[in-house]
Amino acid sequence: HYGTPEQKKFYLPRLAAGIDIPCFGLTGPSSGSDAASMRDAGVVVEENGVLGMRVTFSKRYITLAPVATLVGLAFKLSDPNKLLTTGKEGITVALLPTEPNPTVPQGIPGLMTGPRHNPLGVGFMNGTVKGESVFIPMSAVIGGEERCGFGWNMLMEC
Repeated sequence: HYGTPEQKKFYLPRLAAGIDIPCFGLTGPSSGSDAASMRDAGVVVEENGVLGMRVTFSKRYITLAPVATLVGLAFKLSDPNKLLTTGKEGITVALLPTEPNPTVPQGIPGLMTGPRHNPLGVGFMNGTVKGESVFIPMSAVIGGEERCGFGWNMLMEC
């Protein structure tokens, strides 16, 4: 129930029909799945007239990452230049398509998923999600700009 009407209209039918394969990036190399200790970070920026975030992240042991078409990504957001008008700093969750789509027409250049890693010899797809200073538009935040900093609630209520 956190998404914008546009996000719900686009993603929910595709997820229900199996068109999109989701994964969720929380686990990091040094913090595990402890969201409060997460080191993945983003800064609010405005580029070419578009409000967004520059985010650097390194996630591992992400189930379905090697085959995902949609990545849910958690990161800590800061706004040193006070560009946010409705959201706030803090843990934020965004939906990153691996290919351009109507909700993020330019796609997410620099988003890298996979390859599969299998450290425990188990049969499911497990991999990495990484990016270095990746631009993520505000429209990709689950719930839009007003839900920036609301990620802790999203993570705890799921």
